[in-house]
Amino acid sequence: MADSEAELRTLRQAVIEALVDSRTAAQVHDDDGRLEWVSEQLLQLAGADASTEVGLGLHLDEGLDLPIWSGMLSESTREELRADLARRLQPAHDLPPLWVSPVELNLAGRTRPVGMLGLSLRAPDGRPAGTALVFAPLLPARVLALVSEGDEAMFTRMADLTEPGRRPTAVLFADIDSSGPLARRLPTPVYFDLVRRFTTVFDDLVARHGGIVGKHAGDGASAFFLADCAAGPGAGSESTAARAALAVGLTLAEEVCTIVEALAADGAGVGPDDCRVNVGVHWGADLYIGQIVTGGRLEVTALGDEVNECARVEQVARGGQTLVSKTLVERLDADDAAALGFDPRRLTYRPLADLAGEGDPKAVRDAGTLAVVDLTGVSSGS
Repeated sequence: MADSEAELRTLRQAVIEALVDSRTAAQVHDDDGRLEWVSEQLLQLAGADASTEVGLGLHLDEGLDLPIWSGMLSESTREELRADLARRLQPAHDLPPLWVSPVELNLAGRTRPVGMLGLSLRAPDGRPAGTALVFAPLLPARVLALVSEGDEAMFTRMADLTEPGRRPTAVLFADIDSSGPLARRLPTPVYFDLVRRFTTVFDDLVARHGGIVGKHAGDGASAFFLADCAAGPGAGSESTAARAALAVGLTLAEEVCTIVEALAADGAGVGPDDCRVNVGVHWGADLYIGQIVTGGRLEVTALGDEVNECARVEQVARGGQTLVSKTLVERLDADDAAALGFDPRRLTYRPLADLAGEGDPKAVRDAGTLAVVDLTGVSSGS
């Protein structure tokens, strides 16, 4: 009998190992209906932590009433799951070994439809060995393919912001200088291609440096670099977040030049002098940041005076300038500043109002006293 039980455990362990490698939201029950394993992804989906009681070793009838599962699954869904698995654990059942059931999960205050893929596990002699349940989105393959094109690490950072809150963050705004005349001069398909390539390059740079892409509006873009999820050495520090934002801002002009050269090589009437990128970078010590999820979009947004100020800094930039606030530069430690290729002690700042002049009353009103420096031409070493 002991050998028989060991054989069943070995079979379930093989299934568990395969599910671990698949990185899916899943759980496995033994041949008596007791919960044997829950994937890390399913625990994260449920908002569980190390102290959460998930019911390992408990029979399905008892475990499904624990807060973690009763909070995720409606009472009717739990009753259906109990009845379904009870039938499938009978030695003589003739039900299909693979089945799919649509269920609704309550996650972060929202009800989300998913597909539950069930697999009846059997030993070579036909004895029930348990069941595996895998939860997956009910999306067409072509929609899943679009989602999978995104940067996984950035999506993970976005997922960590389910609960909005106040966080120290570097903010970056960028747009194409004199885009109105450029849009009028270029054929619309060519200008669209330019904006699409600019957006792609911007998003790739932000992802590469551990940031989160904000809103895109026409040829404008924004990004956030949170101190508590900044990538690279010293991750989690304000200096690392500031460095990441500056690395993107200082690299963007070169990347856009590459885009323009490619378009020109294809016959487009555009050159480097026609397409420069204006950048504003600022620091928010206490921005309120979180997800906005609707039926048509998933994005992260930030609210706070510094976000509005950064938008004004970028608005004042002209001819491909990279304007950076003193507040942000002074978050850099010596090593991060050196890696970016400049010495903060040798910089000279000016009030934004001096750069804006009388032609930009909103910038003067909202951020006129903000001290900024033009870092145009600094070549990021990051």
